[in-house]
Amino acid sequence: MKPEESFVRHQPCGDRIIFALILDRKKMKERIMVGEASQIFLSLNGNMDAELLCDVKRLLGTFLIDFENDMQGDWNRFGIMPLYDALHVNRWKQPELEQQAGDFLKEKYATLDPVRQYAAVRVWNEYLKTREYRERDTASEQFVSRMGRLTAAFQSPIFQNRNQVLFDEDTGRAKRFELSADFFTQVPMEDSRIELWYSGGGNLQTECATVYDSFYPMIAYYANRLADWGFKFCKCKVCGKIFLAESLRYELCSGKCRKTQALQNKREFDARARENNYDLLYKNECQSWRNKIKRAECMEGFPADRLLKMQEAFEIFKKAALQKKKLVKEHKMLPQEFMDWLYRQSSVIMELGS
Repeated sequence: MKPEESFVRHQPCGDRIIFALILDRKKMKERIMVGEASQIFLSLNGNMDAELLCDVKRLLGTFLIDFENDMQGDWNRFGIMPLYDALHVNRWKQPELEQQAGDFLKEKYATLDPVRQYAAVRVWNEYLKTREYRERDTASEQFVSRMGRLTAAFQSPIFQNRNQVLFDEDTGRAKRFELSADFFTQVPMEDSRIELWYSGGGNLQTECATVYDSFYPMIAYYANRLADWGFKFCKCKVCGKIFLAESLRYELCSGKCRKTQALQNKREFDARARENNYDLLYKNECQSWRNKIKRAECMEGFPADRLLKMQEAFEIFKKAALQKKKLVKEHKMLPQEFMDWLYRQSSVIMELGS
């Protein structure tokens, strides 16, 4: 089945369309494949001509971080139920209902997210298969039941509040991703099944997890693997994105954010340098005044009234300078303005001392 044919009437796919996952701990990558079971099997065994609906490699943890959240029930309302209704109306009304559902599923498929793509293709293919049954009533009820079980994980509370699940929002520290004891309480036994496939030979066998009826066992499988490996979910201090890391010391999610942080660090360094410049200039200017006053005090015959004026002018200078420094620190005055003012004060003490 080709992607471009997925949401128009055609012969349904007879083979099972499955969702397959491979986790690479060393490279911290996840590979997700969507397609017919036979084609995925060929791909796992090195066949480059295998036809898959989806084959993507992403950062480890993306499956859980970006997992579909459908607390409003849009998948059921716009994707499943119009097709259920199409199974019960005359053939003249079916195209409109199919179009409605097809548009919704096509939009989900276009996101290029493998979870949404898999669910969209499965819903449409199950509808096409159901149309072939003579007992439409019974078959349509089974269609709604199967697709409801498939999309049930989209309404799981753990993905409604995934930030609270993945890390502590108060402290910003990552939390161990764990599934509660009642995670599978409402999940039928048949929906908790997961298959593990192994490809390759010797010590290089690749473990591939596959599901068909429900995403719940894949979520559990993924969470357990991450827990076994000790990985942590962290929140990037630059972009706020959740990402997976080997330890809590990682604060940035990507090279882009590392560059952004480095640029910010440089700006802060330059700002501190500018602050140090005007503060250093102020201290140097004060010392210059003190030196000139000290020389006047030691100079024989220096007029006492001029020395008094120099001392009074120095006190006035210090008081005004401290007020302007405060304005600079409060960002109410530019550092360069303050430094220009300091340079102009040099002439005051020079005139009084000459």
